[in-house]
Amino acid sequence: MGPKIYRGGQELISKYAQSHTFGTESEFARFLHKVEPARSISAWRGAIQRWVKIDPNNSFKQLDQDYTEAITSSITQIKVYYDKTSDMYITKLTNDLTAVQGKVHRNMRHSYSKDGKNMTLDEMSREFTVSPNWLSQYIKANGWTHSMDIFTDEEVEESSEELLVTTLLESKRQVVVEKANKKYWSGVKKDAETLKTMQDYWINEFRELITKQVLAPTSIKKINLKKVTPYAVVLSPTDLHYGKGGWIDEVGDGYSLEEARERLLGRTENLIQRLSGKPEKIIVATGSDWFHVDNEAGTTTRGTPQDMAASPAQILMDGCRLAREHIDMMRRVSPIEIVFMRGNHDRHTALALMMYLDAVYENAKDVTVIVSPKTRQYISWGNNLLGFTHGDGVKGVDLPAIMATEERKEWGLCEHHTWFHGHLHHQKLTETSGVIIVQLPSLAGHDRYHFQKGYVMSRAGLCAHLIDKELGLIGNLFSPVI
Repeated sequence: MGPKIYRGGQELISKYAQSHTFGTESEFARFLHKVEPARSISAWRGAIQRWVKIDPNNSFKQLDQDYTEAITSSITQIKVYYDKTSDMYITKLTNDLTAVQGKVHRNMRHSYSKDGKNMTLDEMSREFTVSPNWLSQYIKANGWTHSMDIFTDEEVEESSEELLVTTLLESKRQVVVEKANKKYWSGVKKDAETLKTMQDYWINEFRELITKQVLAPTSIKKINLKKVTPYAVVLSPTDLHYGKGGWIDEVGDGYSLEEARERLLGRTENLIQRLSGKPEKIIVATGSDWFHVDNEAGTTTRGTPQDMAASPAQILMDGCRLAREHIDMMRRVSPIEIVFMRGNHDRHTALALMMYLDAVYENAKDVTVIVSPKTRQYISWGNNLLGFTHGDGVKGVDLPAIMATEERKEWGLCEHHTWFHGHLHHQKLTETSGVIIVQLPSLAGHDRYHFQKGYVMSRAGLCAHLIDKELGLIGNLFSPVI
């Protein structure tokens, strides 16, 4: 069996929102991911957003009453209490308790100390958007003075002497830089005032000169832009690697079945919204490492073991359903033509996906599935001959000659020739022997292999390429993974 795919989570969100405080959704999401790693950080962030929308009283940024009472009972004899679990400083001001995030508390101490920014009360009031009266009480309760160092007791206890010395030196360096900046901008302000005086003088001179000349017309005849000419969209989610597993603590970018689905559908929706007009059709080139593994052993076609987010059976079944969901989303826009590119990870399971989609859309008038086991596929549309292949095995410089040989008739009938391929996980566009070769990006996150090899510099995303019926490739849209 594959790992559990965690769903729901509203009760878990409510539980920790009552017992903890978090500065941002991302901070809360990372915390929940550590508690329940079956859901990705991105998925937890979305669940938090939905939880907040359910009830306007839902919040994870303020202490609830029970938590406040618990803290109150533990600090009745002291003025300041530090809760390490939530990184909060609870300070007693007159008869009230005030909770301040640890980061804010440390920044305030740093700003008040002469070894830090050495700010006045008024300057700190503007910096931290609090009243001078409250700030004065807070400083007094914490026993702060300008002559104190910049570190809290907790920082001194938990940090090495070397780190404290380095931080203090950096703080003093920053003070020097800020003073230099103030002096610099004072000079800039003086120069700006001088420049303004010069501008006023020259503007008046030009006004006097223009009155003697012919002024420009107040309006001008506008160009009537024509409607969009017939075009098609090639939208190819190559190298989705559905089923790849990546642990964020190990590879810096978590990747799961749910994350793959969110990336695919979210980026496709984004591209649809950015189309300037209704295309005549959408060509969906799929397969091409759609699946991360190709067999029950959890390896690629050639037998290389892979890090998986689920069992091979679940990857195959859920991946087929996801392909249908993706195509149905695009059917709302235009008719669909599906062409397959068998990848080096899924040479066999891509065939299974092809047969599944052919059966599902057998009676659909607006969906055409090209059923062919070939590793290179071709589509003729208008004045265009389009080629599709995964990108492994054949060198890019050979693709023009291969197209001319395999499609002799269509090669001669069409003026524009374009190849689309993936495999290398980054986008690139070249022109060779009069043929445009489009290398498509990948939506996938990282696994251990890619991270260890340093293959982390390409920007993940999805492309939509615009094909004019007569003029060929005229543009592309890119929707990066956020």
